[in-house]
Amino acid sequence: MKNQPFDFHGSQFTIKVLTSESNDRYTVLDVKHAPNMGPAEHKHPKGPETFCIIEGEYEFFLNGESIIAKSGDVICVPTNAPHRFETGPNGGHVMVTSPPNLEFYFWEVSNMLSKGNVSFEQESEIGKKYGQMFLDGSKHWN
Repeated sequence: MKNQPFDFHGSQFTIKVLTSESNDRYTVLDVKHAPNMGPAEHKHPKGPETFCIIEGEYEFFLNGESIIAKSGDVICVPTNAPHRFETGPNGGHVMVTSPPNLEFYFWEVSNMLSKGNVSFEQESEIGKKYGQMFLDGSKHWN
């Protein structure tokens, strides 16, 4: 699982730090996002999330604001803060420090996607199990 790139909704995810390696405090993901996509609005009750933008442009929606983030920018999302993002026309590359066990959400959904379609409802249930609480099903990875 660790350091093995995998596809997640057309983007490349690589788990760099497992939750078990951080005293169960966080996970670190290296993500190369495809163009013009992002998750539905969601929140994380188990901890904050930090995005370090390596390449590309992202539009984050956080606390009722639209925030444009480019290479070198850092976006900090507090625990339980509703948020989402969309990549620009060239996609993007980020290093993400996420709440504990979130790597298992991405890994499990990726494995299911490799075998066929996954409904938003199925993905939401998997998300709940690992601390990804979806608030809105529109604009989800499309």
